[in-house]
Amino acid sequence: MIFFFLLFLALPFSLWAGTYTGSAHGNSSSGVNRDSIQTLGYSVGNCAHCHEMHASIGGTEPSPVGAGPSPLALFALEEKLCFYCHGAVSNNVPSLSRDIETQFNKSYRHPVERSGRHTVSKLEGASSFGASNRHAECADCHNPHTIGYPGTAYHQYNTTNPANNNLVSNLLKGVWGVEPIWPSSAWTVPTSFNELRPTTANPAGGAIKEYQVCLKCHSYYAFGSAENTSTGVTTITNATSEYYLTDQALEFAPANKSGHPVVVTLNNRSGSDSPRALVASSRGARVKSPWTQAVGDQTMWCSDCHGDDASTGPEGPHASNTKYMLADGYTWPIRPDTGKFWTLADVFNDQGNWQTKLLCAKCHPLKVNGRFLNNVHDKDDHYNENYTFGTVSYPGAPCVACHVAVPHGSKRGRLIAYNSDPEPYAALQSDGTKMAVLEGYRKASDPDSYNKRNCYSTINPCRYHKNYQGPYDP
Repeated sequence: MIFFFLLFLALPFSLWAGTYTGSAHGNSSSGVNRDSIQTLGYSVGNCAHCHEMHASIGGTEPSPVGAGPSPLALFALEEKLCFYCHGAVSNNVPSLSRDIETQFNKSYRHPVERSGRHTVSKLEGASSFGASNRHAECADCHNPHTIGYPGTAYHQYNTTNPANNNLVSNLLKGVWGVEPIWPSSAWTVPTSFNELRPTTANPAGGAIKEYQVCLKCHSYYAFGSAENTSTGVTTITNATSEYYLTDQALEFAPANKSGHPVVVTLNNRSGSDSPRALVASSRGARVKSPWTQAVGDQTMWCSDCHGDDASTGPEGPHASNTKYMLADGYTWPIRPDTGKFWTLADVFNDQGNWQTKLLCAKCHPLKVNGRFLNNVHDKDDHYNENYTFGTVSYPGAPCVACHVAVPHGSKRGRLIAYNSDPEPYAALQSDGTKMAVLEGYRKASDPDSYNKRNCYSTINPCRYHKNYQGPYDP
């Protein structure tokens, strides 16, 4: 039986054993410690707290799924194994473990409840995440044999080397990921990827940057032929609804004219026009601390925006009660108390608790001393004039009249949307009206220098921009 268990560890469907004794689970003082076998002589961190290589220990194992032997000799399958310690019931496990199970009762979550689609295989590939196999189990983002403690530095700004803000945290160490082979032209779907996997020589290797874990599922790597590569949109239809998945490798690609610095710093965005960084205006910095350090030379995590809606909850994008799994109670692009799109009037008139509800305000001050930091936002007719879209009236220009509703990246500067863009990049109102009204845009030399000639539109309510000539971003 011992030989069989050693053979099991070597099989290709197993996770890399990794540097287990140096991991959070394998720690001899604060590692895994299942309460039902504590009295049987198993030390803290022992493999038997998860794996039962002979049979159930102490008669406590649940009935095997499908009446057969449990894969990988685990006492429970998939998320149920993890929830024994990271669940609503503590089971006397070390106090460092967090309740993750309760997170998955929230409205928007990764679908860990799906069964039978996942294998913890180090040979798992693109087909494991596409079509009917789409899933998100705990082991897709965490390697239980190499995972580290979050530590006090989790989610803190890297002041020494801010370009490394996108490196994986200790919680993602040893997880495999993908790095796109980035196209040289703007707004082009990457269709080739390098797989980054742990090796025998480096079991704690794999993904180096957080986005490399996310792109296993949120890119052409998983979508494959289901994706419309001309738009970057994959349409999913089920029995009750239709919804869209967008290609985040497309959106964050360095050759695009704008994008949040998830993959590269703004100053290293090859497709961007000058000024690449979000430089300060005459009224002040356009980012909040700590992003005021090394502006343009920093990167960020996906989980800076996505995660638990309660700031006191477990870190990471497990689930949220806010649509798009947005973190800390912020919302976009809908203002929650009105059900209408956020507008410049909301910000100017301090409506809707925008400082703690509008997603952009998490990192951007937007206005100082009653004035917008960007002079195009500060135009009186943009924040103090009624705008009608279809059957709905707004007291000022909606944000999505000019900006993409998926604010990861754009083929144009400053996350600008055009009326020609497909949904969901161009937002649709509930009455079917497309909100994006611009047909031309060019970035100004600085945030104080915008005028009517920087934009072009023949579409109401912005037709007064129709008499200006380009060149404009395509």
